[in-house]
Amino acid sequence: MAFERVPMYRNAGTANAPKWEKWFQQTAADAVYIAEANGDLTDKTIVDYVQEKINDLIGGAPETYDTLKEIADYIAAHKEVADALNAAITQKADKNHTHATATTSADGFMAAADKAKLGTIAEGATANDTLYKNQTPSTVALGGIPKGYVPPAAGVEAIDMIDKLLHAYVGPTVTAAMTPANGGVVEVGTSHSVTGVTVNITLGSAAITKIEVFDGSTSLATKTSGITAGANAITFDAALTVTATKQLSVTVTDADGKTVTAKTGTYNFVNAYYYGAVAADVVAPTTAQVKALTKSVTAKSNKSFTYNCTDQKMVFAYPASYGALAKILDPNNFDVTDTFTRNDVTVDGVAYYVYINSASTVSAFKMTFNY
Repeated sequence: MAFERVPMYRNAGTANAPKWEKWFQQTAADAVYIAEANGDLTDKTIVDYVQEKINDLIGGAPETYDTLKEIADYIAAHKEVADALNAAITQKADKNHTHATATTSADGFMAAADKAKLGTIAEGATANDTLYKNQTPSTVALGGIPKGYVPPAAGVEAIDMIDKLLHAYVGPTVTAAMTPANGGVVEVGTSHSVTGVTVNITLGSAAITKIEVFDGSTSLATKTSGITAGANAITFDAALTVTATKQLSVTVTDADGKTVTAKTGTYNFVNAYYYGAVAADVVAPTTAQVKALTKSVTAKSNKSFTYNCTDQKMVFAYPASYGALAKILDPNNFDVTDTFTRNDVTVDGVAYYVYINSASTVSAFKMTFNY
């Protein structure tokens, strides 16, 4: 119950028309105190009690949102958030809901027995532990397994081991050629452009994963996709200029990590051979007379050339570094070496041997020069 403590003032009127100077010093709410359940009076008025409940309702909210009007305005301004929260609340699981145990055909919680079974499987193990881990080297070669084979410590899947046993590894067959020309014998002082390489592959037991082109140890180009059996064209980002002996190599890597290397053709730079006829009065041909003859850009080897002379001398010239001739044969294979004399001349800075014989008149006369 509540007890009142209200001071009152005197009546300043008459008995018939009372007039109170002041009815209460405080409002009734300020004057009424709250009692305990046992009737003991507290020092908390109704105003104090109401204010305490209002403070509990506000709960320390910032001044911006400490009234229902401010909260309502905020919710209205953020309607999409409120809608999302309401939707989430409507979709929440009931507090008493349960999950069934998972089966091979339905999702659910894992049964304790299944969890215990999983807990006994070693890390990295496969179903029924099908990894082959025997670290004793194989004593003989069998199928695709070489003698002395030891699997990785982590093991190899049994199905992979069976594949190795039944299907021996076969490497690819590879050939390579430079483009646009696959090398060849070319004259010293000339320049040649290589724009790429064509790699022909006959597949083995594994797919090809990479083709790489090398100039010595320098990688010129790599292809890792679109590799097929047959011709694979690889174009360089920048053309390779060749001015000296050059051969490229190609390394092909397959899915088993094994590699096969193939060589392209070779650019061989040589000084030319010269052959033909000079006037009967020429004794020792000059550089100009040699360079006026027919040029043959070929590598060192025994040569056969056809001569047509009208009271002229046959001439045969080549780099002196090739050494002296051992024999000169006429069309009838008679040795006519003694009918030629050898002279020395310099052609484009290179020392040449020049063989010349006596004047004659012949037609389609085949001469053979042997080292």
